Amino acid sequence: MKKILFFLLTFFMLGFSMAKELKIKSNDGFNLVGFLEYPEIKKDKYPVIVFAHQFGTTHVIWSKFAKEVRKKGYATLLIDLRGHGLSIVQNGKENKIVFKIEYNSLLDLINFFKKSWKKVRFDRIPDDITLWVDYLIEKEKIDPENVILMGASLGGISIIPVVANQDIKAIISISPGSENIPGKENVQIALASYMNPVLYVASYNDSLGSNKTVNRLMKITNKGTAIFVSGSGHGVILLDRVKDYIFTFLDKLEKEEK
Repeated sequence: MKKILFFLLTFFMLGFSMAKELKIKSNDGFNLVGFLEYPEIKKDKYPVIVFAHQFGTTHVIWSKFAKEVRKKGYATLLIDLRGHGLSIVQNGKENKIVFKIEYNSLLDLINFFKKSWKKVRFDRIPDDITLWVDYLIEKEKIDPENVILMGASLGGISIIPVVANQDIKAIISISPGSENIPGKENVQIALASYMNPVLYVASYNDSLGSNKTVNRLMKITNKGTAIFVSGSGHGVILLDRVKDYIFTFLDKLEKEEK
């Protein structure tokens, strides 16, 4: 598992394409960077999927999949979470996660995560994503009634509290991290009142416990679907195995709208 993030960064870089670079500022001073790309089809307003990556990676891990999403008519916003990628300046000073690609064990990864959590405040990521949604609706050609959030691991749990403050059409959460990251109460409040579809994905033997997290989340999700795949894969490496299910989920959303 020690080289898995390096693999993700190099593999998904192959699918990277040119996009419009966007910049916003978080409530606590982080300069946040994202990349917006529209599909080739021309419209006045576009549905959009906002992608939130997993710990230790960047927006690039979504590039290959996002290209397929745009072929289905969606705009895509790939963001670098606070402390990651290009989003590492806070109030004029560098503030980035503690992480080394060549880590030796799962314990190393967990230690990196804990140190980074306190350093860059992962609990504030939902607020950052909320600001991104506001920006898209106010300044880009985005349909405010067709905003979908998709995240993996850290991003997969951080997208959930956003629905308490934004009109989000659906959520797709792959290998969601612990509810403690954004705060259990925030997650519970968000899901208790959220009546739109939620799709969870995890492996049966997830080494970071996302399978157990999904089971807990499903108990408090009003309109949830869970997909479990064999093995112990975590995060976007599951995409190739579940993307057909994800596209079916998206197709169903479109049919229900009509």
